[in-house]
Amino acid sequence: MPVGLSSIAQPAHETIRGVKFAMRNGGVIVPILVAHAALQVIEWSPPGSGDYLARFEKHRDRLEQIAGNKHLRGQIEDDGTILVQRTDVQAAR
Repeated sequence: MPVGLSSIAQPAHETIRGVKFAMRNGGVIVPILVAHAALQVIEWSPPGSGDYLARFEKHRDRLEQIAGNKHLRGQIEDDGTILVQRTDVQAAR
């Protein structure tokens, strides 16, 4: 039976592609990237507002759940990252 991801107290940071943070799978740290487009779907903001990190923090629990579900389904990128995209947020509604 697959083990789920759990939250860790690691701050998130913004990258050129989105907001990056990590979760734990047992003793392994799993990098998570939430694409800017996913954050735009979860809470709309005017283009260029640059508040992606604030939106991420506001919805972190939901985004961690989406990432955890992708992990359980084996939807992991080649580099080990779990990528949360716009379609993942839309499907989780």
